[in-house]
Amino acid sequence: MDKEDADAIEALATGAFSLFQQSPRVAFASIAALAGSIIVAALITRRLKRKWPIRSRIRILIDYLSTVVLTIIFILALMQIFRGTLANTLVFVMGGALGSFLVVRVVGAVVELLFKPHDPFRSILRVGSVLFWFALFVYLFGQWNPAIKGFFEAEIPIGDSRISAQAIFNILFLGAIILIVTIWISETVQRYLHRRSGLQPNLALALDRIISVTMWVVAALLIISLAGINLTALAAFGGALGIGLGLGFQKLAASYISGLILLFERSVRVGDNLVTDRISGKVTEMTIRYTTIHTTDGLDVLISNDTLISSTIFNETLSDSNIRLECPVAVASSADLDAARRIFLDAVQKQPRVLKQPPPRIFTATIENKSIKLLARFWISDPSNGRIEIISDINEMILQEFKNKGIDLA
Repeated sequence: MDKEDADAIEALATGAFSLFQQSPRVAFASIAALAGSIIVAALITRRLKRKWPIRSRIRILIDYLSTVVLTIIFILALMQIFRGTLANTLVFVMGGALGSFLVVRVVGAVVELLFKPHDPFRSILRVGSVLFWFALFVYLFGQWNPAIKGFFEAEIPIGDSRISAQAIFNILFLGAIILIVTIWISETVQRYLHRRSGLQPNLALALDRIISVTMWVVAALLIISLAGINLTALAAFGGALGIGLGLGFQKLAASYISGLILLFERSVRVGDNLVTDRISGKVTEMTIRYTTIHTTDGLDVLISNDTLISSTIFNETLSDSNIRLECPVAVASSADLDAARRIFLDAVQKQPRVLKQPPPRIFTATIENKSIKLLARFWISDPSNGRIEIISDINEMILQEFKNKGIDLA
């Protein structure tokens, strides 16, 4: 900011504050006009927002720009109507504040339309634009005030160096730009890997996480470098901190490393049917830290990835989805064994879920004094649809046919 601009802003600010001493009625009328304009603009914006979906482009523009644009229009209209009262330096300062706020909101709207950030980044962006405007307004219109000017010029000692409040403001501004660009690149890479790259979902997720972490580390180093913090001292501190965090979060680190191993090896994939010693279900989601399994009981179970690595897990669909099931039936030793075998085999073959190849087979598993145990072995290709259901259907059909043929169960 050159000297002429600074003098002009100082003259406006001084005139605005002197208006309270010279014509307090005019000053309060100006403030009332601004407050009324903001309230009416906010009410109109609220009605407009109801007509558009939340994430639509028009809704985003309304969220960012409608209130401030309508407020400016109302203020200009009131200045024309009440030219003698509202044409004063206080209103001009208010107009400057609204104009700078409009510029900041336009930038925020463009960022959200281009980058399409999700929560919480979307909320951070909207709140951050307001805070940035407030800091910018205080910086521009507060230079004439010795207290505010002294605040921006004050230096804070950090180790062997000193940093001013104005430098902190600049760092926050540049840091916000770096974070916005990082978020945009990260989400762009994520969309490309998952939708257009043609990679397997596991590999795409692993690359997405690695690239995302790398970018955030680079962004953090850039912000630290802009702040003028000694990276050598930070490296020593980071080493000690890393040892402490490593000891305290080794379980979490193991889950993350195990997640990368699972994603690259593809030994577990979304859609696979997993069986452990306690649960059985379908993998619905995989992240770096945990895997979600939707069980046959309708529950979503979160299993840490290091548990999947260190435990014995049966993946029923790793190579293919075909699995073999067994269904035992015990008949009386006096029963017609050939008829019982035919009925048993016919009941299995009539099930639509039973595969034709390999063909189902009936075995005489055990023979005891008063019973003979028959065992059916057959294959299905959809274990995710349940196992007990098909065995129940077979047993019900056998029970009915055995009653019709006079075959007794043991």
